[in-house]
Amino acid sequence: MKYPVEQIRNFCEKVWVKAGLSEENARVCVDVLLAADLRGQRTHGTTHMKDYCDRMLKGTATSGADMDIQLTSPTSYVVDAKHAVGMVAAPIMMQKGIEQAGISGACFASVHNGCHYGLGAYYPMMAMKQDMIGFSFANAPALVAPFGGAEAMLGTNPISIALPAGRHDALVLDIATSVAAKGAIALAMKEKRDIPLGWALDKDGNPTTDAAAANEGVLLPFGFHKGYALELIVSLLSFALSGADMDINIPRFFECTDKEANVGYFMGCINISKYCDVETFKARVDGMFDLLKTCRPAIGSKGVLIPGEIEFSKTRMAMEEGIDLSDATLKDFKDMAATFGVEYTF
Repeated sequence: MKYPVEQIRNFCEKVWVKAGLSEENARVCVDVLLAADLRGQRTHGTTHMKDYCDRMLKGTATSGADMDIQLTSPTSYVVDAKHAVGMVAAPIMMQKGIEQAGISGACFASVHNGCHYGLGAYYPMMAMKQDMIGFSFANAPALVAPFGGAEAMLGTNPISIALPAGRHDALVLDIATSVAAKGAIALAMKEKRDIPLGWALDKDGNPTTDAAAANEGVLLPFGFHKGYALELIVSLLSFALSGADMDINIPRFFECTDKEANVGYFMGCINISKYCDVETFKARVDGMFDLLKTCRPAIGSKGVLIPGEIEFSKTRMAMEEGIDLSDATLKDFKDMAATFGVEYTF
């Protein structure tokens, strides 16, 4: 069943405030979760809100009030997030990066002691909305086998990049470096669905469509050796610069909520205006998009899409029609309402 966005927002903000966030941080946190649901990326949306709140209750995630943020040069931040909720820490650092890039032309932040930060695309899109190019990388629990291997040693390690256009919607890339994100496996388990063949191997190294078997086994990198290389690069940028844990030492976010996570982020933004006129840049981007749209469709295809195009369309539709909440998510909402003394409004 679909529910109005504001109904979900109001309920979730009240829960987050009761869980210990400030009203402002609760607003941003819920905005990140809703952005995932609106874009059709339910694996990173409100379906996991109860897991995040469980971490707050158990003390393995914090409000972010005591984050240690050091500006070490005009273009670099080094940050100890102190286990702040990821949807609190990451927006704070991207906003600081945007402000600093306005002065220096670019800014990068290396963060350790972070938590899962939900929709990776949200943070580069913050920069994109300010006519900048944004990106965000993070490492994650080891769930993926390196190319040629059958043991989980790397995370799904997402890559998120956004840049503005003019007449067209912006380009927004938001991908796991595995064939599928861990959240897709978790959601399939929660909703008792099979997964596509080719996503994962079971614990014995056999291809599987059983989500529970995949959860006990390993995910596969996309693009074989190419995806593996990107996973490794994201991991190194995230932990080697910051002092975060290696992927293999990070506990599973939604299954081990009683264990602190030391996740690393590497985030940044580039101020387009320091390189060329912003409108000229957007016109060039539009020109490339226009060219791609003239490409003859392949057999069985409806035509070429720009990264993020489907998600922008889904967002506009969901803003009008509402967000579909599964029975499992509604049960979580009811449990949170009881736990935090918030009225259940669904």
